[in-house]
Amino acid sequence: METLEILQVSSQEQLMACLHIRTAVFSEEKGVPQEEERDKWDHLGSGCLHYLVLWGGCPAGTVRFIPAGEKELRLQRFCFLPQFRGLGLGRRVLTRLEEEFRRRGILRIGLDAKYQVKGFYEACGYHTVSDVFMEVGVPHVSMARQL
Repeated sequence: METLEILQVSSQEQLMACLHIRTAVFSEEKGVPQEEERDKWDHLGSGCLHYLVLWGGCPAGTVRFIPAGEKELRLQRFCFLPQFRGLGLGRRVLTRLEEEFRRRGILRIGLDAKYQVKGFYEACGYHTVSDVFMEVGVPHVSMARQL
């Protein structure tokens, strides 16, 4: 049986693995220009919590959380390489991280989801808190979950 590991990024090597996954998914697969996909949070010490997801020891996905006020985080850049999709990893990763954040005193997680994946987040307990809006040419909605 394959094992799921979720590593809070603590080294430049781990961060580069996350950025490599994001480039493959967002820029190469989805066509998002890299200058729009990368930002001030993409370096160690930025205050952002980056996570590298390993499946069977292989880099499979990534997600980051940025501070969004007292006791609140914003989930961003959640993605998996194509060969690791459809395995239920996304839900498992969210569940584990939400449990960890709850223990740390975080009360709420917000995110902007592509409209086409809104159902995934709803199935994970998130609810829509905005009308549809466009971001990098793609319909999105804002969503949130109380922990």
